[in-house]
Amino acid sequence: MKKFLALLLAAAVIAGVVPAFGEDYGTYDWVAAMSVADTTTNYKLMVKFAELLKEKSGGTINIEIYPGAQLGTTTEFTEAVVAGSINLGSGMTTDLVDFVPEMGLFDLPNLFTSIEQMRKLLTSDYARVTVNKYCEAAGVHMLGFSDAGFRQLTSNKKTDKLSDLAGQKIRVMTNKYHIAYWNATGASAVPLQFSELFMALQQGTIDGEENPYMNIVGNNIQEVQKYIIETNHLGHIITFFMNGELYNSLPENTKKLVDECAAEAVEYAAGVASESIAVDKKICLDAGCQILEFTPEDHARLREMGKVVYDMIRKDIGDEKVDTLLKAIADL
Repeated sequence: MKKFLALLLAAAVIAGVVPAFGEDYGTYDWVAAMSVADTTTNYKLMVKFAELLKEKSGGTINIEIYPGAQLGTTTEFTEAVVAGSINLGSGMTTDLVDFVPEMGLFDLPNLFTSIEQMRKLLTSDYARVTVNKYCEAAGVHMLGFSDAGFRQLTSNKKTDKLSDLAGQKIRVMTNKYHIAYWNATGASAVPLQFSELFMALQQGTIDGEENPYMNIVGNNIQEVQKYIIETNHLGHIITFFMNGELYNSLPENTKKLVDECAAEAVEYAAGVASESIAVDKKICLDAGCQILEFTPEDHARLREMGKVVYDMIRKDIGDEKVDTLLKAIADL
């Protein structure tokens, strides 16, 4: 009888019905959503996480991933994750500002001097502990952060100096800090959902937009834009989050497994991001885009213009939280 039960258990492990080594993580079928394409770091991060969880749970934890706004716009799927009707989501920090006001801290322009500095902060205690306290208060558990480098400006008008921005209609996210920033540069900010962007550019109802190379190529924006201006104005910080109530309801061993798989997926995504920036930049050049840069003087003027956003965020969430972030960066 014992031999029969052992054979039965072995067969179940091979089939993925129960996990190896007798560890019981529970059986879960989760849904993950994002508005960006399946070429992005967001998607690759979530796929890696799903693969690790399935493997290490012995096949009892599965995630169905829906990229490309299949489950709604950024706002819609984020609302669904907060409410619990979707289990997991991946976007960027700005998407969460309406739910976690402190995410507006990452909308401070020219916050980072390099991608390496940004990544150090995103894997620091500040991100793991302080930022997650902000998230948990809003019903979201942040599993980790990744990035896609910096956000860049694209346009159909040659823009190699700051004054060229005057009057240009630039699509921005539906975020008051982004709107204020681009209006301060002399451009005209046009809030628009990401899913509507390509058509608006194709039809010429807007002149340009701003995104990391990942999203430019992921949505073929290089096909309808002539110029890319490397403004490096914001880090494109990728969020990787779960409904807070769901996370807190998990058994301790399952939470530990989720955390371990998330950390491994985040580390993997950093390598993916570095490689994809170089590849995507070449795709843009091959498509005929010209890559332009502002002078150091114009970058200094952009930083000065960005102070309007610092004032707004200090007013909205308080000086202490802004200063805590700035100190965390200075201490890296």
